[in-house]
Amino acid sequence: MLIARDISRRFGRTLALDRVDFEAAAGEIHALIGENGAGKTTLMNILAGRVRPDSGEVSLDGAPLPAGSASRALKAGIAAVNQSPMLFERFSWEENLALGGFDTSGFDLKKVADRSRALAERLGFELPPTGASIEQRSVADRVRLEVLRALSFDPRVLILDEPTGVLAPSELAPFLDLLRRLRGEGRIIVLITHKLGEALAVADRISVLQKGRMVARTIAAKTSEAELARLMIGQVAISVPEAARITATDAVALKISDLFLNRDGYRVLDDLSLEVHAGEIAGIAGVDGNGQTELVEILAGARRPDAGDFSAFENGSRGRSSLAVIPETRDQDGLVLDMPLWENLLLAGPLLSRLTPRGWLRRAGAIALCRELLARFSIRAPGPDAPAAALSGGNRQRLEVARAIACDPRVIVAHNVCRGLDIAGTAEVHRILSAFAAAGGAVLLISSDLEELLAMCERLFVMSRGRLRETPVAERDPSRLGLLMAGHWK
Repeated sequence: MLIARDISRRFGRTLALDRVDFEAAAGEIHALIGENGAGKTTLMNILAGRVRPDSGEVSLDGAPLPAGSASRALKAGIAAVNQSPMLFERFSWEENLALGGFDTSGFDLKKVADRSRALAERLGFELPPTGASIEQRSVADRVRLEVLRALSFDPRVLILDEPTGVLAPSELAPFLDLLRRLRGEGRIIVLITHKLGEALAVADRISVLQKGRMVARTIAAKTSEAELARLMIGQVAISVPEAARITATDAVALKISDLFLNRDGYRVLDDLSLEVHAGEIAGIAGVDGNGQTELVEILAGARRPDAGDFSAFENGSRGRSSLAVIPETRDQDGLVLDMPLWENLLLAGPLLSRLTPRGWLRRAGAIALCRELLARFSIRAPGPDAPAAALSGGNRQRLEVARAIACDPRVIVAHNVCRGLDIAGTAEVHRILSAFAAAGGAVLLISSDLEELLAMCERLFVMSRGRLRETPVAERDPSRLGLLMAGHWK
């Protein structure tokens, strides 16, 4: 039995956890749900020994665990997988896993690779080719590697923070089956998730955190999504607004023409062309790792294609200044975690130009803008001077959305923009993007979440192996789209 009693933790003025009790039994999948900033990740880090609580204690099978010692918690049998992968970017995946529990006889990378592939087969996915550095891998690959590394320690307790957000529909069922098999082996599985349907499908019990307090514990078989949503946010699940479909015009806001990109002898983008019109939300569905990240990097100006080009149009002029990009890896590509929030806003070129007239920084203006955006986008933060690291993952995501909107762009490219957001946060981002399109903006929404794309997009494309295919309305059955995402185009 994993037991946490009277756990409290404060970060500055923010009370992240307030006298929380939690327990999970052997042979159980226990789902932990709550809004962004509710304290779920903080509780996970305390259970895993990464964060020392201000009060309270954690025990496993009656033995107290030392507070704030990740190595001793891991030795006791508690392994955790973060929502944002924690890997060495310049190392290969084999080298990263060799630093886990796979390497039992020196630094034998071949043995590590063989054992890793055997375990990956159990999880229902394939590992990338050997030798490639982590920085070349997709977010989905990184999360899968984190799960592999955690399981390599053969833990008694496995804590997973939003593990399914990067999986394709065809990969979800095998992954949930894996969790059931691990439960059958007598392990304790703690599943942190915003996907209430998945929690109900796989969990035995569900605990609900709200603003740092444990507000409910329930048996999955005796509750519903609507009831869980009410417990999380105090109301029935918020409906997703429909995209502003009637506002689309003939004016092309973003034109992508004949993009090709090769890497390591592999074609990442293959003759990719697309137009997005003013007033439109166009979507790209796909399993992570099929060229979406590289496409976003090209649109952001961070990568040069081997052939082809793109144009963003603003009142007849051309240039990247009319395009804002929201990357999927907020902690790596979107924010500098050690910098205060107001300085993170200045990472956007248009905002930097606006707040540095004649080369002089208007610090007071930047702080005022930050304070305004925190309030406007309901970002829970101590204040503009707080570092981005002080925010929960969901609130960091809201900060990225706020920064993009504040740039007043003509086009927004949003890549997995709602990954890790709770129900209310997802609905709010969808509302913001819909309002942006209704006002004449264009949105290119790239996501692995089919439910999101079907709700938001008038035109929908599927991306597989670097190629695009538009899907007519008649083909938008989720199972059909799942096959297309997996590469079954014929």
